[in-house]
Amino acid sequence: MSEFALYEDETEQKQHFSAIQRLVRDVHSPEEEIRPLYEDVLKEFKSEARIKTFLSILVSKKVKELLDARRR
Repeated sequence: MSEFALYEDETEQKQHFSAIQRLVRDVHSPEEEIRPLYEDVLKEFKSEARIKTFLSILVSKKVKELLDARRR
């Protein structure tokens, strides 16, 4: 899925990029690890979401859970 299909507009893209940057800082992992995982989860959640307002929060939470499970 291209970025244009993943993000509906520039505002949404900035929102998710900000969430990715917060994750990079919070979990002390490189963006190269976080971004693909975040975007995969976003694709999954977005396909089922009726309300997209809180997607960045929900996706970030799921990414943290997945990273935590990987590190165990």
